[in-house]
Amino acid sequence: MVWGLFPVDPLSGEDRYFIFTKGVYKVGRKGCDVIISKDKGVSRVHAELVVDEMISMDHPLHIKSVPSRVLIRDCSKYGTYINKEKVHEFLNKETFLKDGDVVSFGTGTAAYRFCFVPLVFFIYCSESFQVDQLLRDRVSSIGACITYNLSEECTHVLADELMPVKEVLLDSIVSKKPIVLRSWVELVAEKRIGLEIPSWSSYIPTLTVEGVSVKVAASGTRAKCLEGFTCLLETRNMYKFKDRLQSLLEVGGAKIVLVEDFSSNAQGLDCGQDSRVLCVMPKGSPDKFNSFNKLGSLPRVNELDLLRAVLAGHLDLSVLVSPSGQYLIFQWTVCLASQFE
Repeated sequence: MVWGLFPVDPLSGEDRYFIFTKGVYKVGRKGCDVIISKDKGVSRVHAELVVDEMISMDHPLHIKSVPSRVLIRDCSKYGTYINKEKVHEFLNKETFLKDGDVVSFGTGTAAYRFCFVPLVFFIYCSESFQVDQLLRDRVSSIGACITYNLSEECTHVLADELMPVKEVLLDSIVSKKPIVLRSWVELVAEKRIGLEIPSWSSYIPTLTVEGVSVKVAASGTRAKCLEGFTCLLETRNMYKFKDRLQSLLEVGGAKIVLVEDFSSNAQGLDCGQDSRVLCVMPKGSPDKFNSFNKLGSLPRVNELDLLRAVLAGHLDLSVLVSPSGQYLIFQWTVCLASQFE
């Protein structure tokens, strides 16, 4: 994890800070690593943060009740306070910080919360990929940790280029975990202190779906790629990724309707004026939608093409096909209800 120093009042105009590596960081009014301008009682060099160690979440010291390895030292005239206790009164005018401590400088109008910012990397790489010592050192230097099991605690997925998409990767997308290359970890490890964690948008891998390369999109782009579409699904276990397909399409913004839940007149299917309806075809399975007379005229799309669309954050309309098997680009301007008239 990295250390965070965040203004208690987000409207204060003061910056928030992330500390990425051990070292000594000066806090003060001018020429310091942490600049405080709000409180006139802050000295030019008011305090020092001494980071002895970056502590990983799998380290026993990450427990909130145990002090971190970050020492704060008062160097000021008007004082530095931890939870309203004056640091000047501690031995050697210094004390250790712990997660959740409120630190104030000067007269007290500039208050910051000291907190842990976890970084847990789930490794999604080929069997031949080796977590070498260099990568381990980079991860350790920023207090992050590596895991081979996807969990809620994971903050990022560390993926190899051109990795085939498997179920666990889809689970990470549904849970909105950023997918990044190891070069992003190297970028973070090169930082000392900053106003934000470096962006990973330029460090997203290209993955493969059944041999087709897909440049993975950021989650914000992905969330709108199927907006306005209604996807009709057959029995879930007919699809390659079964229940995960529905969750993935919902992440892309699609509305899901199960064919087996349809009534003969599609009552309860609510759609807007611009609704666009797709029959999602399981890979390698016969087209069963033609058995539903009122669905026979709707366009089809292969499940893997939709999966690629969500990964890429964009649906290429050229992958849609008519019931006759001809590729079409559809522009819908009517409600689905008109399909059943």
